[in-house]
Amino acid sequence: MEGTLSLFDWRPAPAPESSEPAPAPDSEREEQGLASAIPVATDHAAGPVILVFDCETTGTDRVRDQVIELCVQRGLGDDAPNRVWRIKPSVPIHPGAQAVHGISMAELEDCPSFAEVADEIAEVFAAADVIVGYNLAFDIDMLQAEYTRIGKPLLDFSTKKIVDAFRLWQQCEPRSLTHAHQRFVGGDFASAHSASADVAATGRVLCGMLRAFDLEGQDWEQIAIKCDPQHAQRASWVGPSRHLRWEGEVIVLGFGKHGGAAVHELAAGPDRSFLKWVLERDFPVHVTEVCRAALELPGDEFLSWARSRYGQPAPTAQPPFAK
Repeated sequence: MEGTLSLFDWRPAPAPESSEPAPAPDSEREEQGLASAIPVATDHAAGPVILVFDCETTGTDRVRDQVIELCVQRGLGDDAPNRVWRIKPSVPIHPGAQAVHGISMAELEDCPSFAEVADEIAEVFAAADVIVGYNLAFDIDMLQAEYTRIGKPLLDFSTKKIVDAFRLWQQCEPRSLTHAHQRFVGGDFASAHSASADVAATGRVLCGMLRAFDLEGQDWEQIAIKCDPQHAQRASWVGPSRHLRWEGEVIVLGFGKHGGAAVHELAAGPDRSFLKWVLERDFPVHVTEVCRAALELPGDEFLSWARSRYGQPAPTAQPPFAK
């Protein structure tokens, strides 16, 4: 990334002298939020260094939410060394997130901030050749947001080989209607890709999926939620994308450097040029419409127009993490 130093320029700390005290017992290390340590210095001649990682966070908002646990593992085997950082956030943990990962604010009270561990985390990532994860985009975005927040260079993934197990599954197991019919119904179907045949096949495939995934008899609302992980978040969207959302009685931005800012307040302030910039770019029609209205109408008139045009703010009681 232009203007930042490659993390490969960093050098690992020298190995400790043999006279240093023995490592803390496992119980104490776990209390500190650490598993067996991963050596930073690596022998690349022995093969690529593979780093598997995952984050737990306070929520799913890439602008506001923060990383509270990071686990990295060097290698793919069950016996591969790994390390866990527990991190104290400066924002509360979303109840839905806590219901999934089980980490409370009380457990993080004595943990370091991200700024305190950022350098050692960066060194571990810098030493890796291959980065592995499951649905990696979210985890990478959340980590990079932390470095942005503390004003440090972003992790440099430009020379890394990124392997997302979720995307690999999508690519290697075909998911066309024909393949779905073979898996969940059995056999091919006649006149594939004619509209009427596709409609009939889709109905059969869904019935097969409901049986295979033990979803028969469930409420269609729950099935719809299962299909769409962003179902709860979508309820607060203004229009068909996450660029804008309702927060209470106002519309806020869901992207960019002003993410989370109320659109009508941004339009009335010194940074209204950002909304003008949006109008000049290729954003969805509803985004440019809202930004233009915010620039042209006084705040109260804009909110009245928005409620009339896009409906009342939607409820968001169902947390995005609910299963």
